[in-house]
Amino acid sequence: MAKAATSRTSQGSLDIAAWTRAAIDVLGEQGIDGVRVEVLAKKLGVTKGSFYWHFENRDALLAAMLADWRRRATLAIIERIEAQDQTALTRLRMLMQVPFQIKAEGGAQVELSIRLWARRDKAARNALHEVDELRLRYIARLLQQIGLAEDKAEARAIFAYAFQRVATSLIPQGDAAMVERCIAELIAP
Repeated sequence: MAKAATSRTSQGSLDIAAWTRAAIDVLGEQGIDGVRVEVLAKKLGVTKGSFYWHFENRDALLAAMLADWRRRATLAIIERIEAQDQTALTRLRMLMQVPFQIKAEGGAQVELSIRLWARRDKAARNALHEVDELRLRYIARLLQQIGLAEDKAEARAIFAYAFQRVATSLIPQGDAAMVERCIAELIAP
């Protein structure tokens, strides 16, 4: 995974965003148990005191990580797709392609780490549930816009979301034709 870009304030110290992004990078690489203040301080080249300047404790960092992940991995993607002057069908195709984009690889590792973390942590479980619901509602809305009835759109959204979660591990890398055939089946009226 690429090294996190560090944001510094005008005084040169790290800001909350830099700590949060570094923590998310470590989460994707090592899982939640690897997200430790000492590890992050070393990765960022600062002392632990810098961490405690921005966060009361590790739990505050974990909450910031979940909020940042929700924003970047869901809300920002929806906003980017909605900003396109495209039909609902084209926006749906764009959304289904997201997991197959080069930059999505690191995001997939973070997503998996959050899903594993959610198995044992209530805050992560709640954040994951909220994100899953947001994503499913968005997919269902696009499916309704292309003509599916509400009940069919809700069911198809589950299939489409499952495809997004696992298809990159099932379809050989670079098999764009197979990806397109699967997407066509998922979004057919």
